[in-house]
Amino acid sequence: MMQWIKMLGLAFAAIVVGAVISEIPPFPGWFKMVDAYQTPWLVATGSSAVLGFALMMGGILDLIMAQDRTLTHQGAEDVERSVRLAAQPVAWRTTSYRVWGRATGREGSDEFTFREMKQAWRRGAWYRETVWRRRFITATGAALLTIGLFGIAFTLGPSPIKAIIGAVMLYACAMLARGFWRA
Repeated sequence: MMQWIKMLGLAFAAIVVGAVISEIPPFPGWFKMVDAYQTPWLVATGSSAVLGFALMMGGILDLIMAQDRTLTHQGAEDVERSVRLAAQPVAWRTTSYRVWGRATGREGSDEFTFREMKQAWRRGAWYRETVWRRRFITATGAALLTIGLFGIAFTLGPSPIKAIIGAVMLYACAMLARGFWRA
């Protein structure tokens, strides 16, 4: 319960800070410009989100098809458990997770560091090697999807929300740039 109160307090504080920042002189003009050209902004951000989703899902499906590992019955039960773990009510989390009958599925996994990604970019592996091409396409799709979804919320939201989303996106871009720089 205390965690919920802290979270609500943090959300309220973020909205208040967003409302204050949205009234600082250069921002109201920028937000009015976004509101004046809302349709082109929505087309651009919506297209980014759709393209990002297609690229990311294409990369994920390619990963699953390339590795082609069949999910075992135990694996299917593990997936069921992990999906229901966050579900409410609590009774769902305390029950057993049995999948009766046939269970089929595919699994695939992949991981790499910023350093490996940076090295692959420098030596041109992203263009020559299928694995790195898929990784870069999936990462690009995830970035486009994120930018598109945040952009839609930025375009449609009121000024305080625009300020909060703008700050979140700047922070995320700065942290990504810092991570790549240090890799």
